[in-house]
Amino acid sequence: MPITKNSGRQEVIAATADFTFADLTSGAYAGAVDVPPGAIVVGGHLAITTIFNSATDDKFSIGDKVGDASAAAATYAAQSADITAAGAVPIVATGKKYTEPSTVGVVWTGTGAAPSAGAGRLTVLYIVDGRAAFSQG
Repeated sequence: MPITKNSGRQEVIAATADFTFADLTSGAYAGAVDVPPGAIVVGGHLAITTIFNSATDDKFSIGDKVGDASAAAATYAAQSADITAAGAVPIVATGKKYTEPSTVGVVWTGTGAAPSAGAGRLTVLYIVDGRAAFSQG
């Protein structure tokens, strides 16, 4: 029996959130992008646009918070290597489908003195299961 084709198509949705060092507390989850029920994260990244100038190092992870549950700090990216130059940490798609409204965010861990500079942008790419914007065929 052949696979039943689905003619419904949708674009990938991109959501971004900019942040600075002043928006973050070392070791604490910071929600940045809300996703709806049915969302499946398919990609994205955390771009460091201004280097965080903590005394020793700065690391980021990308995770989520579902409903009232506690945050999962590393759903999409575990603590990265020290970020000592502008660059990006990729979101690793897991295939996770959200069943309720949720948030994707970051955990920044800095050591040494508190930073007086640092900025970034979280970009989350997702689709919504069952949604179709147009048909193909």
